[in-house]
Amino acid sequence: MQVFVVGSFVVACSVKVARLPDPGESLRGSAFVAEPGGKGFNLALAASRLGIGVDGIFAVGADVFTPVALSTFAQVGFSSEMLVHHEGSTGAGVAFVDPAGENCLAVCLGANLSLTAEDVLRVAPRLRRSDIVAATFESPDAAIGTAFSLARAGGIRTILNPSPVRPIASSILSNTSILIVNAVEAAALGFGDFTEMPDPMHVTRAIGRLLSNGLELLVVTMGRSGAIAFRSQAPPLYQAAFEVLAVDTVGAGDAFAAGFITSTLKAKPLAEALRFASACGALTTRRFGAFDSFPNTASMEEFMALNIPAL
Repeated sequence: MQVFVVGSFVVACSVKVARLPDPGESLRGSAFVAEPGGKGFNLALAASRLGIGVDGIFAVGADVFTPVALSTFAQVGFSSEMLVHHEGSTGAGVAFVDPAGENCLAVCLGANLSLTAEDVLRVAPRLRRSDIVAATFESPDAAIGTAFSLARAGGIRTILNPSPVRPIASSILSNTSILIVNAVEAAALGFGDFTEMPDPMHVTRAIGRLLSNGLELLVVTMGRSGAIAFRSQAPPLYQAAFEVLAVDTVGAGDAFAAGFITSTLKAKPLAEALRFASACGALTTRRFGAFDSFPNTASMEEFMALNIPAL
């Protein structure tokens, strides 16, 4: 079982603050961490920790952070062949995290934006050996579109997490099997309001159109309100959030996606996949920083055993 990630690599800095800052305000931080990250890398790392084989393509620049990327890939057991070198800076970002674990962040994607369709075509044989192709929107449309087109032509399912959110090109959407978004992204894409929706089971017209046009599944994560999956010719499926003491929500969405990919590769029923993915996301929030927070198979088994659903 293997996932191919059209990925992004970012050196991620996080600062703990008493509250999220207002415009123009300087705050004192209580803790700081700098670690390898990026939504694509996080997804790949989280999937690897869950026992899934990982391949992919990631762009890095030519600067002081390039050796960090090389050493990180070696440390986690990823092949250096997954890295493509472009001119410019390696991606970097900064996040502020409040006591409730909520965050705001800014990312300069740098070389990640230089990933090209040609880069993807050069690794097409590796992509075709994978069982799922996944991408986030920290990569350019051309690279994602090419990867998804190759995947669907080969009968390989595709999973898109369009974050940071931007309009989804029709050429990408038409080759997407599963779409995973959070409530903010769902609203920005016109799928509906899942932040304070009184009935999250309501299927909006926009979601109905997505499903009637060939999308296999739309999953919307709603933080403490849980997650919901929409599918064609079947009722929506809801999963309540797991109650944990959240320290830092950075990486939780990436862990959810990795958990969902893991369950999908293992051909688990949708209800089990949603539950497992939600647990992955919840476990990731219990520590400051993302790199060391993604659960492995043993910690997931322990957590799931302690949270057996009532009959």
